Amino acid sequence: MSNDNPAAIRLSKRMAELGLCSRTQADVLIAEGRVQVDGQIVDVLGSRVLPHQDIKILETDMLSSMLAPGDKITVLWHKPAGVAVWPGEEYTQFFVPENRAADDRSGIVWLKKHRSRLVTPLGLDADATGLVLLTQDTRLAGKLAQVNDYEQEYLVWLNEIASESQIEAMNAVKMFDETPIKGWKTSRQSEQQLRMVIRANAEGIVPDLCDVAALTVKAYKRIRIGSLPLGALAEGQWRYLLPNERI
Repeated sequence: MSNDNPAAIRLSKRMAELGLCSRTQADVLIAEGRVQVDGQIVDVLGSRVLPHQDIKILETDMLSSMLAPGDKITVLWHKPAGVAVWPGEEYTQFFVPENRAADDRSGIVWLKKHRSRLVTPLGLDADATGLVLLTQDTRLAGKLAQVNDYEQEYLVWLNEIASESQIEAMNAVKMFDETPIKGWKTSRQSEQQLRMVIRANAEGIVPDLCDVAALTVKAYKRIRIGSLPLGALAEGQWRYLLPNERI
């Protein structure tokens, strides 16, 4: 950009001079990442350009945003291993357009403000992969924090073959960290793979419950929260929650 050149003018003003749109409309388009200067996206308000620079407004099939300007967004993310995600922290660095799922059907225009104040009410260990829900909606976060009301489903890969008695020992557990576990069940998927459905969320809960039965975990993935499945969302990618999706 040309912010330090005395001949440079504000990008929004230049767009209005060229008859591309009004200055107010230009600011909206810039914030939406739909303005290109000499082939590069410019999404910083107040950017300046030189008169000879080429300015284009990018067309998009997402013009009919399903969000009002003040709405708070919620995203589903396929967390990779190596990143611990727990309540009380913000997670913004992963939510860039290039990590957005290509088949996101929300029709929502990505804005920089969607990256701020994204928190999760349901954590996931660093060793795990799978579904994480993050939201700007504090009311939704508070509702989901009532962890005993929402099932979480995991696939668990073991380092050894699990016997029926070991699975029975896991299902006999009634408490975790002095808190009752309600409505949970472990079942066999294959000799070295389990399916775990549990209404509890705590650091290390999956490997700790396996340890009760002397089983060691090779890997585990959360594939569902409530009625929201991970689906085909690729590892590391995210998408917006659809208006008709219920948790």
